[in-house]
Amino acid sequence: MTSLASTITCPVCGHQKTETMPTDACQYFYDCEGCQTVLKPKPGDCCVFCSYGDVPCPPMQLARLGGGQESCCATEMPEKTKATKDWVGNAQSFAVAWGFPMGLIIVGLFVDPPARTILWAAALAWMGTACILNARRCRRTHCRFTGPYYLAMILPVLFLGSGAISVGFFGWLTLGAAILVGSRIIWWASERMLGRYS
Repeated sequence: MTSLASTITCPVCGHQKTETMPTDACQYFYDCEGCQTVLKPKPGDCCVFCSYGDVPCPPMQLARLGGGQESCCATEMPEKTKATKDWVGNAQSFAVAWGFPMGLIIVGLFVDPPARTILWAAALAWMGTACILNARRCRRTHCRFTGPYYLAMILPVLFLGSGAISVGFFGWLTLGAAILVGSRIIWWASERMLGRYS
């Protein structure tokens, strides 16, 4: 008979907590309550319970008893499949989804504020939508965060474009830099913490 309770021990701080394991899904991430570290399975393990729990996941328990599949993640999309579906990894799709709209943001610096507002809002909507769609296609980690970020940045663009405050060219330049640099920071930080695909 399989057990659904497993005590996870954080390898960073040693915090322990007994959790109830899912029977129909693979738990790939676990947030340690002691140090807030996000745990991921060790190489070769299918889930955090198999890596850090005192009892492995139910499918692995069944496999050791001679029945069932060997991994609760057998239906997970293979890494190679994710990579082939990833628009970021393809130069042509990257150019269409992000290169072209980034170009519009740069071009927008050289036109008057009303036209700049339209170009930037359209570019941000384009990139945000592309990120969200790519996250659904291949589960690319940073796209889950940069998509909403790009869409949210439409609001300050519309605010400046409305003329509610006068910021001049350098105000627009600062906002443009914040948009592009901010998205790169989100990209780096999210994939450093959670991996390329999650």
